[in-house]
Amino acid sequence: MEEKTILKKPYLPVDVLELIMKRLPLKDYLRLRAICRSCRKIVSNIIENKHCCPLPELPSLSTKSLHRVRTPLLRDNTCIGSVDGWLIVSDNSEKGFAKIFFLNPVTDVRITIPSKLHLPSIVGQSISYVTKLTASSKPNCDGSDCYLAGLFSDYCHIAIYKLFEKSWTIVESDKDSGTYFTDIEIIGTKLYVIGSLSDSILVYDLKDSTNAPRKAEVLAELPRAPAGSSIHSSFLAKDKMLRELYLISVFYNGEIDTEQHISDRFNVVSSFVKPPKLTSFEVFKLDTNKSPIGWQNVKLEDKVAFVSNWKSMVLARDELNYSEELVRGNSIYFAITFPCPKINPPTSLEFGMFCLNDSSIKYFPEETSKHGDVPCPLWFVPSLW
Repeated sequence: MEEKTILKKPYLPVDVLELIMKRLPLKDYLRLRAICRSCRKIVSNIIENKHCCPLPELPSLSTKSLHRVRTPLLRDNTCIGSVDGWLIVSDNSEKGFAKIFFLNPVTDVRITIPSKLHLPSIVGQSISYVTKLTASSKPNCDGSDCYLAGLFSDYCHIAIYKLFEKSWTIVESDKDSGTYFTDIEIIGTKLYVIGSLSDSILVYDLKDSTNAPRKAEVLAELPRAPAGSSIHSSFLAKDKMLRELYLISVFYNGEIDTEQHISDRFNVVSSFVKPPKLTSFEVFKLDTNKSPIGWQNVKLEDKVAFVSNWKSMVLARDELNYSEELVRGNSIYFAITFPCPKINPPTSLEFGMFCLNDSSIKYFPEETSKHGDVPCPLWFVPSLW
């Protein structure tokens, strides 16, 4: 269509365009903005003034192109977390430090953390690195405090940061008691941590993190795996709207090739002989209303879970602008990688959907690059802001 037939009166006034945009998903906003120069200006003004909000989006699985942000100055960037529509990216180009920034892949807006994160050394080994970052809210929120927490590769340290503070706070685990950190999530001002081998969920009060947080409180024991069950991994996920914490256990069968020795009582699987196969999932919700606080084995009912190594979330179906065929309630969408260095490619991506109603698994075609690399899986919800 010609430019004048779209935007100039009496053809399509701006207020009518706003009414139309309120019924469109994000991808159509971007298509509408790309029609012509005038469209780009007017649609961009509507977006900037937040006169319209796109329909809810289905979480997207980030690709390798989003994990490697290519600029002349930053050549070693890795996406290791997300919050709402923002990716959390680590630039590891400077030895011994990580420079963290938020990136909105839809608008290309960046917000850089002013303080570098010092990477603690692993005794007898090289310097550790950040394996996962989580945040309490997106960085341009409504003025409320934004906290970040990072999990290190040595399983012994967590980094805590309040946005725009001068420095990060490093918390070390109590190794004497057999506690190692394996996953993290933030809800409000509480940092929840899976502690192994103490087999418990720990909680830190982030409001006390500026001068080193108080010792973690043991909130509840982790649910016990069924007797005779296969290998399993546990991921923390949150329902942001209801501020509820979930624990999602993934069970799989596979032949272990090597294990990383962390301590006399704690080993982590380093690689598999061949890609393991997922067998089942269990979902637990933290119940803070009963005493003592504990986990409740639940069905998701009208909710959907999205699970991956770097970001997991639980959403209500009415938050998603998709048909029942595409998004079924009581289901788990998973994108989990397993290291398999003896095969090509050396990383296996298990990508599909598990139905909690009948325990069925539907696998999706995995996305690979031309070199056969499997991208690191990360769920995020595309957003303009």
